Amino acid sequence: MGVPDVCLTPAPPAPSPVPTPYPNKGSVSQASKTSTKVKIAGKAAVTKKSEIPRSMGDEAGVNKGVMSGMNMGKITFKKASSKVKIQGDGCVHATSITAHNGVSANVPAGAQISPSQTKVIIAP
Repeated sequence: MGVPDVCLTPAPPAPSPVPTPYPNKGSVSQASKTSTKVKIAGKAAVTKKSEIPRSMGDEAGVNKGVMSGMNMGKITFKKASSKVKIQGDGCVHATSITAHNGVSANVPAGAQISPSQTKVIIAP
């Protein structure tokens, strides 16, 4: 979850578009570039190299993000566990820092706020 994701949103009457903050979120179940050898709770483990290809929540900002120039962009993981490695990369855990909407992320910093599973707890 990343907040605020400020996108330019059409709003009648003029002036339009208007900068509007949106929540920006993604689902780790959609992550790509996940572990090919390690599964947690039957799902491929998510590491710092993993990406969520499409974020959600800022769809109404059709004139794109003020900072990134995009909406519904990919989410990358900026921080992961320094103690638990999977195939050489830090394992993503609850509170891992994320960047939303590509390289020039227009969300200052997001975080993995809800655990994707509760059977294995990863140390930050």
